[in-house]
Amino acid sequence: MNSDALVATQSQETVLHSQPKSLLYNRTFLWIYAGSTLSITGEGFHSIVIGYWVLTTTGSAKAMMTIMLIQMISGLVLGSIAGTLADRYNRRMIMLSMDILRALLIAGVAAVFTFGEGNAWWWLIALLALISAASQFHNPAFASSLIYIVGKDQIQRATSLMQITDTLARLAGLSLGGAAVAIFGGPASVIGVSVAFIISACCVSMSGSFPKHERLDEEKMGFWADFKHGLSYIRTHSIARSVSILLPSIMVFFVASMMVFQVLAVTVWQATPWQFGMLEAIIPIGYASGAGLIAFMGSKLVKRGLWVSLAILLAGPNLMLLASIHHVYLSIPFVFLIGFILAIGTVIVTVMLRTEVNAEYQGRVFGTIGSLSSLATPVGIILSGVFSDLYGADLVLMLNGLGLTLVAAICVYFLKELRKYD
Repeated sequence: MNSDALVATQSQETVLHSQPKSLLYNRTFLWIYAGSTLSITGEGFHSIVIGYWVLTTTGSAKAMMTIMLIQMISGLVLGSIAGTLADRYNRRMIMLSMDILRALLIAGVAAVFTFGEGNAWWWLIALLALISAASQFHNPAFASSLIYIVGKDQIQRATSLMQITDTLARLAGLSLGGAAVAIFGGPASVIGVSVAFIISACCVSMSGSFPKHERLDEEKMGFWADFKHGLSYIRTHSIARSVSILLPSIMVFFVASMMVFQVLAVTVWQATPWQFGMLEAIIPIGYASGAGLIAFMGSKLVKRGLWVSLAILLAGPNLMLLASIHHVYLSIPFVFLIGFILAIGTVIVTVMLRTEVNAEYQGRVFGTIGSLSSLATPVGIILSGVFSDLYGADLVLMLNGLGLTLVAAICVYFLKELRKYD
């Protein structure tokens, strides 16, 4: 390594270890934390409003599938590209510009709701595609900035705290979105989402400049060369490679199982609307509990690879037990464990990435994982949905649990660097 690269590396390490010890005194983190919470709330609000409008206007499940397909394609195509962009340019400005762009595009959606007639559907598709693309550029810029903002010493607490808040904010967005549509109607509700993104942009603006990251000389290359270099880095970095394999492999079963679980609750357990809502709320409560435990333990949490291994190995059997239950209230502890186990796995591996991956590559790593997940997750949802109609939700959930157990065992056995991580 030449002298300039050595100086740049030492400068990065100084930045990563020089943040305030308490998150409460980190002004940049607090503003970004507030902005992220508003942004996540807006996304949940937005999904409910759009879904309601599409279903009540078209009455078509294919229309909703089209929107899901757009989001999948956007994540697949743009994830790694957006991550490369985040590693090359000012991450704060990317976040700020994407929040503003989403606010304007969502205002356009409100206009379509209000004035659109014959071609309203196609205008809506175009706007939703652009909104999804803007989110793809925003997310890796945010994910790769946190290590600079809080430093390595606080990254576990910050990640856990944000995961808890994100879960609660998404729930709040879904609840508020449903209430807003019922009270104010679609167009006015969409304007509320636009306002949320504007306020989020203001929070990013108030956060001030992020601690500067220096690019090494060997990284100062053309965009596509940088893109390929990032993929090569993921292949050769043991933790980045392991997580890129683990998360999409696990999530394809986990997310599909959540959809099957909803079908099971209605068709097999005969859950009332109140009971169904209660079960839906228990999952994020479990997730917040798991993330809270990780935040509370902080540096006392050791052998984190074993924690992740244990969590993913228990996930499948938990789903299989859930599939064998035929009463709503008996399912509650197993439903809680779904969220708790998911939190233990995802929060810890996210901390691993932010701690172990060179900060200059984090945008590309998070973007690539997002692309892989965008490809795998809808496939699992579609297949599980089709087979649930044919063979019953309880059997499909049992098979998902069995598949998840097998995949988890394979990952734990072969991904030794992940399993042995401390």
